[in-house]
Amino acid sequence: MDQETLAAVAEMLQAQNQVIGQMMKDVEMRLNMKLENQIEPQIKLLAEGHQTILEALAPKSRVEDLEDEVKVLKLAIRQITLELQELKKAQ
Repeated sequence: MDQETLAAVAEMLQAQNQVIGQMMKDVEMRLNMKLENQIEPQIKLLAEGHQTILEALAPKSRVEDLEDEVKVLKLAIRQITLELQELKKAQ
């Protein structure tokens, strides 16, 4: 290859690199716009929904307290039932 051919090839490669660079900038811009306009709002909505669910849930300590109370009440009902059966037998 002579110098003119090499220079022409180099010029073509440089032009292609510029086109590819511009295409990459365009793709990056479109991705950023999609992130900003579609994905970020959806993530915010999801986070808000998650927060609403967390606020609606009873704290774990409250659930544990209620479980303990249910156990005590079950034991009391069992004891009262036994006493009632004994009273009925005694009559």
